[in-house]
Formats: sequence, structure tokens, C-alpha cells
Amino acid sequence: MLPLPFELDRIVLRKLHTDDLDAFLSYRSDPQVARFQGWEPMTRQQAMALLEHESRFEGFRPGHWSQLGIAMTGDDRLIGDAGVWLADNGESAELGFSLARHAQGQGLGTEAVRGLLQWVFATTAASTILAHADERNESCLRALARAGMERCGLRSQVWKGETCTEVCFRALRSGS
Repeated sequence: MLPLPFELDRIVLRKLHTDDLDAFLSYRSDPQVARFQGWEPMTRQQAMALLEHESRFEGFRPGHWSQLGIAMTGDDRLIGDAGVWLADNGESAELGFSLARHAQGQGLGTEAVRGLLQWVFATTAASTILAHADERNESCLRALARAGMERCGLRSQVWKGETCTEVCFRALRSGS
């Protein structure tokens, strides 16, 4: 297993810590960041419980979502988080990510997705990794494509009370 923290060029994927509480709540409470996300706003107590749980991350478990922190190299400042779900059979995974508004538009989402793809393929048996994004979330669509994921479908669904089109992306393990 590749160790955490997993350092990339400008960011590091790492366990979330309870010290991340203020930064975590700041971007998770931003309506612009939350608009296309599946999570709901949290209280300080709920956020602290999540951070305490995820600080004990030891590897992806089939049938469960795991959250990792996305932090800047150097100062280890949390700028976002990434979720990875490993299928019950371990053969596929799904990822998603959130970045604080001040960290958007700099290619950090692309870097995070590239790192996640590399890390998930290196630490699991998954042969396919999927990601879904609302077609209106153009910055996310660009990040997924620039990270090397390919569009593989569209689906219409009701999300947070409105009908939307979700774009599916996938990445395949080399040799699959």
C-alpha cells in the first residue's frame, strides 16, 4: 500500500485531522462549493465526529465511502477533501472531491483526481474508477477530463429538488 500522506506536485492527499475542523467547515458551509455535492451542511459536532472517524483511515473498505484530505504541500493547509467508495466486490470504485473556493481554478482539482486515480489503482483491486458530475459543474468536468478520465455516459436525475443531467466519467486500470 502506498503510504499516506501521498505527495503530489502542489498538494498532498492525507488523512483528515481534527485540527482541520475550521477549514473543513468553512468550505463545506459555502453554498457555491456545496451546490453540486451530495453532502448536507454539518454542525461543528457532526464535522468533528467525521474528522475523528476519518483520522483513523487505514485503507479503503469494500462497500464504504472514505474521505481523504486535500492539503497544500509545505504548510499542510486543508483546501478540500476527496471521497472514494469501493464496491462491495472490490472490483470498482467511485470518487468525488470538493475544493474550497479559493483553491479552485488553479488546476488543483485535476492534480487531486490524478493522484486519487494513481493511489486507488495502487492500493485496491479496482479495475474501473467512476466519477459523476452535474453537467453545469463545468470546472469539475474539466478537472475529470484533464486528469485522464473519459466520458462514458449521461443520466438524468433529480438532484436537490431539480432535474439535472449527470455526466459519467471512468478510468480503467492499465491493461484492463
